[in-house]
Amino acid sequence: MLNQKLIRVMQSKAQKTYDYLAAIICLSIPFMTYAKAFVNIVMISMLILTFFIFNLKKIKQFIDQKYFKIFFGFFMFCLTTSLINNSILDDFSEIRKIAQSVLLMILFVLVYNKEKLVNALILGTIVSAIITCSNILAYQLNLTESLPLTGSLVNKLYITQRLYLGFLIVISLIFLTEKFSRTKHKTHKIVIIFLSLFLFSALFIVSSRSSILIAFILFSISAFYMLNKSLRYLFIAFISLTFLLIIFNNKTLSKRFLYSDDTTRETILDKIKTHEPRYDIWKYSGQIFIEENPYLIGIGTYKTQKLLSDKYKMIKIERRKNWFIERNFNTHNQYLDFAISFGITGLFIFLFFINNIVSNTLKNIYSLNLVTSLFLILLIENLFHRQLGSFLFSLIIILAIFLQNPKNEKNISS
Repeated sequence: MLNQKLIRVMQSKAQKTYDYLAAIICLSIPFMTYAKAFVNIVMISMLILTFFIFNLKKIKQFIDQKYFKIFFGFFMFCLTTSLINNSILDDFSEIRKIAQSVLLMILFVLVYNKEKLVNALILGTIVSAIITCSNILAYQLNLTESLPLTGSLVNKLYITQRLYLGFLIVISLIFLTEKFSRTKHKTHKIVIIFLSLFLFSALFIVSSRSSILIAFILFSISAFYMLNKSLRYLFIAFISLTFLLIIFNNKTLSKRFLYSDDTTRETILDKIKTHEPRYDIWKYSGQIFIEENPYLIGIGTYKTQKLLSDKYKMIKIERRKNWFIERNFNTHNQYLDFAISFGITGLFIFLFFINNIVSNTLKNIYSLNLVTSLFLILLIENLFHRQLGSFLFSLIIILAIFLQNPKNEKNISS
């Protein structure tokens, strides 16, 4: 009897430690550029602690879920195609990140108090946003004229890479909105409003185009979900006008969205072709897809990147060519990357996963907004090429399911 009581006490302490370690990971996500080794150590510590908090029923309940089975099947397909192509060593980096996502989903599911994960991610994002915005404002105050934030200056001033900081701000805003809808405490509501206003302002200060567009899309989805027909269009019109006014009156945003500093080219399409690297990246990626015909199993991630690098050598403007070769850009579209690397079959399996996870979140606007933002960012970024990406992917999927009913822990595997 005494031994059983001691075991329960030890398991309780192990679970609390496990939850705090998971929260530390979430807090560290915005700073993962500087803390990759630290985050890996924490993840390994969590893995060790699973032997002390092992919950076979909960794990089985989770891995029996259709969305997990599909994603695990996607991982196995990617692994198998790499073995067939004899490219497992060359493709190991991306295969490992997909495998890590599978593991992280299970690790995050075992967290008892998932509210800690949400709070830690919001806190980490706020800290990164405060430091970055302070750096930007301090830099601009020292200038005699306003200059757009581009090039090496971004790397110097931003604590978290601009695209990911903007994305984290959007995710945090979703979480704060969800918290606001649940809390009945007046002081908590005031704090949430203050933090939301700060993060919304920070979204425009950091000038992340993709995240601003995602935020606009999420506002529109929310309007259709929560407002009646007459109000939803009025709200979308108001939001559209607000976003446009901010973009037109901000030099950095105006340059990034409209390429306003280019006065030699008349049409926006010509400006995009000249200044947007993704135009060439996607053009060459499309050429590779047509030339390689990766319909069944694909050509592997390593070969995809190699062929893309070879394509960059065809760029006629020497300075632009050297810039592309030096940066060695990937496809900057996870769907396109999967289609070439793992074939149409691999892409279809992943899209099947997306369809299932969206179906699981349709009844909750906050969960739906989370997964929508995740799958939208995949249109312009290869999350599985970065360790940060695999952590974000797994965390968002698990928390999106959790938010369907945050008071009911069992809902995480519903």
